Amino acid sequence: MPSGLIDRFFTELFSSGRVAPAITVSWHSGEPLTLPPSYYEDAISRILSLRDTIRGDAISVRFDIQTNGVLIDDEWCAFFRRHEAHFDIGVSCDGPPELHDAYRVNWGKQHTHAKTLRGMELLESNRIKYNLISVVTENTLAHPEAFYKFFFDRREHLSGFHFNVLAHANSGDPALSYSAADRDAYYRFFRQLLQRTHRASEAGADFRIRNFSQGLARILNARNADAPNYFEEASAPLKTLNLDAKGNVTTFYAGLGIEVLPNLYGDDKGMSLGNIYEISLEDMAGSEKLLRIIRDFDISRQACEASCQYFPVCTGGFEVTKKQTLGSYVAVETTECMIHVKTLIDALLDDVKDYLEQRAA
Repeated sequence: MPSGLIDRFFTELFSSGRVAPAITVSWHSGEPLTLPPSYYEDAISRILSLRDTIRGDAISVRFDIQTNGVLIDDEWCAFFRRHEAHFDIGVSCDGPPELHDAYRVNWGKQHTHAKTLRGMELLESNRIKYNLISVVTENTLAHPEAFYKFFFDRREHLSGFHFNVLAHANSGDPALSYSAADRDAYYRFFRQLLQRTHRASEAGADFRIRNFSQGLARILNARNADAPNYFEEASAPLKTLNLDAKGNVTTFYAGLGIEVLPNLYGDDKGMSLGNIYEISLEDMAGSEKLLRIIRDFDISRQACEASCQYFPVCTGGFEVTKKQTLGSYVAVETTECMIHVKTLIDALLDDVKDYLEQRAA
């Protein structure tokens, strides 16, 4: 992303009346560390300088980066230490080598686990905490113990841990796909992880898995009138802004690209609100296209709210998936929401039920 694009975007953002009191700037998708630390030194300096010039220090800015870890070295660790007051690091690792190396290979088809692990150990030796994100595949479901132990053993070095079920159920590789028939397998996997966290806690070694703590929070808040509307927050317009290296801007979901549903709104620009080189952020925010997307997403929300008992505890964010896979915003249940939300909630509710029964016995 050219420095001029960073200047243009953040000048408009900080000059608008729409910027929140606290924002996070995330470098995500692809592998951000293929650019040198000097690039990010310059980018951070530019962003903070624009913030100070336009808004003073009224806005808090944090930065984070998501990396596969293979390029982390002493120079990167020195960079992370210099910026530790306002910088967070996320590392993508799928567990022990037999799980990670099944799919995370480099361009030469070579396994990457050893290099990812070396990067993690460098962070640890430099006392830099990091968040771990792991993708769950068919292989993972068959090895819950090895999966859990790998991350549990690193818990003292982590700022957090969560796993991701694949965003899309359909893939050319069966092991990277899932269907309604896999619901029981995911349920068992979730329950097994929950049981391991309980045993660890009873032994005085707490290890929080964010998927479970956030899911439980949604359950506990379901009847609280003041609780956040998780469903709506997941796809709130302008809460997240994505800027690609060519200047295209999207919103609603983190990481939403211009190539998604390219001709849905008749302009061959997908869900993009426009290009920052051609149209201002303010004009994007007031555009008819944004209003059309908001109306479509509201139709989707209303359909879910009217017919799904999981709506109060749903994370939301499945509007585009519904349109892509079922062809309609009015459709309700996708395979993704069945596994990501319903199966997880069922596992948590049954876990709570078992706990209460044991306490009562």
